[in-house]
Amino acid sequence: MRDLLPPAAYRHAELGRRLVRTFELSGYELVTVPLFEFAEVVERGLGGLEASEVLRFVEPESGAVVSLRPDMTPQVARLVATRLSQAPSPARLCYQGSVLRRRHERARRHRQIPQAGIELVGCEGPDGDLEVLSTAVQALRVAGLTEFVIDIGHAKIASALVESLSAAHTRDVLDALEIKDETEVVRRAERHGLKGRDLAALSELPWLHGGEELWPRAERVLTGTLAAPYLAELKRLWQGASELGLSRQVLADLGETRDFAYYTGALFQIHAEGPGRPLGAGGRYDNLLERFGAPRHAVGFAFGLDDVAWALEAAGRLPSLPRRVLLGAGANSLAGVLRDAGIAAASAPESDLLAYARAWRYSHVLQATPTGFELLDAESAQRSSVPAEPAALITEILARLGVGSGVIGKDGPCRQ
Repeated sequence: MRDLLPPAAYRHAELGRRLVRTFELSGYELVTVPLFEFAEVVERGLGGLEASEVLRFVEPESGAVVSLRPDMTPQVARLVATRLSQAPSPARLCYQGSVLRRRHERARRHRQIPQAGIELVGCEGPDGDLEVLSTAVQALRVAGLTEFVIDIGHAKIASALVESLSAAHTRDVLDALEIKDETEVVRRAERHGLKGRDLAALSELPWLHGGEELWPRAERVLTGTLAAPYLAELKRLWQGASELGLSRQVLADLGETRDFAYYTGALFQIHAEGPGRPLGAGGRYDNLLERFGAPRHAVGFAFGLDDVAWALEAAGRLPSLPRRVLLGAGANSLAGVLRDAGIAAASAPESDLLAYARAWRYSHVLQATPTGFELLDAESAQRSSVPAEPAALITEILARLGVGSGVIGKDGPCRQ
C-alpha cells in the first residue's frame, strides 16, 4: 500500500482518464466493482492463483470470508452473469481501480496495483481478440506511448502437449516452462511419463519466439501434435495484428504461460522500455462465465498504470502538469474567470511568492502592478507585462499561459 503525492497523483489520474476515455470511445461502458469480494467468487474465477497471493478477511457481522480483490475480471464475469444476464451480446465493459496481491519477485513491488482495463463478453474468435488488442493499443497511443512491442501467445499450445499428464504433473512441467528452462522442462516431463512427439515439441517451446521467421519452424515442430490447431489460431491472430499495423513489432511466444487459470485461447502482452515487465496483459477466457452459470465467450485486457507511467517516463512522454496560477496582490479578482477558463488559480500567502509557487508546482504567478498586471513564469522567473484593458485581459493571459485564447462575453471567459 502507498500514498501518491503531487505530481505523481495527478499523472496517474490523468493517465487513467486517457485510457478509460479511449475505451469509452470504442463502445466500452464504465462499471465499478467492490474492493472487497466474496472469497468464493475470487476462488471460482482464479483457479490458478495461489492462496498465499490473496488477502482474506472474515466479515465481522456475517462471518463470511471476503478477499481484497486480486483481479477484476472475475468480478466483471460475476456482474455479467447476474445483473446483466438479460443483456444481449456482446457486452463491452471497462473499469479502473486497484487490485491487491502479494508479490513474490526479487524487486520490491507494491501490493496495491492500479489498473484500467476492458472486457468483451459474448464475442467469439479472432475478431474479438483483434478488437480488444486494437482498443488497448489505441488507448496506449492516446496515453502518449508510441514505441512498444506486442507479444502474443496461446494458452492451449503448451497445455495440449501435456494433456496426458495429471493436473499436478502438468503444473510442475509448466512451472519450468514459465522460466524457459529447457533442461528442467524435459527432465520433469520425462519423469512424469511424457514421451514421443509431444516431449520433443515441448522441449522446443522455450525457443519458439519471434516474428515472421518463427512460423515455418513452429509448424514443423508442432505438426502432428494436439497443439497444431492452436498454432494455426495464433498465426491468424499474428497476421491480423501485423496487417493492422498495431505495432512495428508483433511477436509470438509459443512457450507463454500465465498465472491465472481462466485463459483458454489467445494471450496478449505489451512491452516497452522501462519497467522490465508487461505494461498490460490479457487474453481469451471462454470458460470463466460458465463458472458463474452463464456460459459466454470472453476476452479482455488490463493495463498496470504504474508500469505504463514508468514506460512513459522512460520515453519522456509523461502527461504534462496543468497550468496553475498563483494570484498575488491585486489579482484575486481574476480567480473566477481563470477557473472558468479551465485554469487552476489560488490566492498566494503573504510570503515569497516565487518560492511558494515552485514548492507547490504553480506554473505562473500573477499580480497587479501600477499599470496593469505582471505574469511571472515560476520556473524561469521570466516576467511579462499584461495590459489592464478588460476586453483583452483574459485573452492575453491565456495566450501567455500557452493554453489557447479566450473570449469575454456576458457569461464570462470561455476557451476557444
